[in-house]
Amino acid sequence: MSCYYRQYEDTTVTIPKYSVESSAGITYYDIKVQVANVEWFVERRYRDFAQLHEKLVEEISISKKLLPPKKLVGNKQPAFLEQRREQLEIYLRELLIYFRNELPRLLAEFLDFNKYDIIYLLQDLARVFNETGDALLSAKKEYSLSALEVYAISERLSLPCPPSELGGKFDFSHVLDFSMQLAALVVTPVKDNTSFVQDYNTVDVPIGRSNIIPNRLSFNLNAFRNLKTLKFSALSTENIVDIEPLKPTLETICVHNTTITHINQVLLCDNLHKSCDVPSLVPETIAENGDDALLTTDAWSELSELDLTGNLLTQIDGSVRTAPKLRRLILEQNRIRNVHNLAELPHLQLLSLSGNLIAECVDWHLSMGNLVTLKLAQNKIKTLNGLRKLLSLVNLDLSCNLIEQLDEVDFVANLPLLETLRLTGNPLAGSVDYRPRVLARFHERAAEISLDNEPGTQQELDTALVLSALLQSKQRQQQK
Repeated sequence: MSCYYRQYEDTTVTIPKYSVESSAGITYYDIKVQVANVEWFVERRYRDFAQLHEKLVEEISISKKLLPPKKLVGNKQPAFLEQRREQLEIYLRELLIYFRNELPRLLAEFLDFNKYDIIYLLQDLARVFNETGDALLSAKKEYSLSALEVYAISERLSLPCPPSELGGKFDFSHVLDFSMQLAALVVTPVKDNTSFVQDYNTVDVPIGRSNIIPNRLSFNLNAFRNLKTLKFSALSTENIVDIEPLKPTLETICVHNTTITHINQVLLCDNLHKSCDVPSLVPETIAENGDDALLTTDAWSELSELDLTGNLLTQIDGSVRTAPKLRRLILEQNRIRNVHNLAELPHLQLLSLSGNLIAECVDWHLSMGNLVTLKLAQNKIKTLNGLRKLLSLVNLDLSCNLIEQLDEVDFVANLPLLETLRLTGNPLAGSVDYRPRVLARFHERAAEISLDNEPGTQQELDTALVLSALLQSKQRQQQK
């Protein structure tokens, strides 16, 4: 990202070409702006140049003769257009010399510095937060910033303050005040563009007509000290170089639609040794105040929800141990085959693994004994034997799996607290009298069960009662 305030000596503006729109006959001049290694292109008409010049003459008193004059006859000839291209390039170069230390807002916006330059982009944000910051904070639970904006805030903290910002509507303090009060932040590759989920997930796509690539911007979140919720969409959390200040307060982390393959890329995103095994995080009691203190600086002391839907996760690695207070773990639409490392999450109540590649559940009660809600839709599960001892389970979603045998229901029908069960989309669900036959497996609790989001009708319950009696009679005979 550029910073003209510090790199004006490495700044050039050229007009390498022009183009004529064939249908309307409008001529556009393609302006190339380069600040050190950052470059971008801006398309402008001569009319735009004239309007800029008129305002600069009025507000800053530059010479009227600086801009090449307008021509009414022969202004579409290639020779004339080439001459005008050269003249407009000279005009812009002279403006940069004149405004050597700091660009006026008019010129900065004309050249799109407010889209790609740290100072001018943040001045736009400062103006917005100065005018509507309080309303935004009170009306919205969360606020969305692009990776470029978060990077600009991170970099701006180490820069001196330009004279034009002091005390005005463009003052960086407006951005800092807003950031410090923000409770929920959403970070996306670009702002106000719904296509970023597809575009930025798999390839390095530059922003606009620049060479700035969001996935290569590294930033810290030191300005957001009071965040409770952090959401990343189509952008890896590995862009964060220092997340330590957020660990004492952050309660929710959501990372969607990225190419991350391990949870440690989120929970240990700024740790160079994230691939190493994570030790057990058993709390120790501090005698002085009775509080629990975690035995590692990597611990998330308040994190209760982790949502990593729509990534490329292949396993639940040991980094989840750094969040011992986790209550909700959502890992939908990934590539997980086996479940590990949940034994040290005693507060875990909801686990969602829908849309993965899980084929079997082997003795899951040993690692998730306090689970209340388990979502396993759209996997490859055939047998339910491994769920038979999840005694605290209330809600179970097994829809769209490969369960064929009615006897498999017995493994979950004996769970004492189970209230909702989803089996739709399984081969079993296509059998005759599917609903009453499943409800019959719950015997006297059949009326308490919601099957596929619906309680049993009176007719289904009556049929289930008869089938239940037959089942119990059959079981007694087998025992004899």
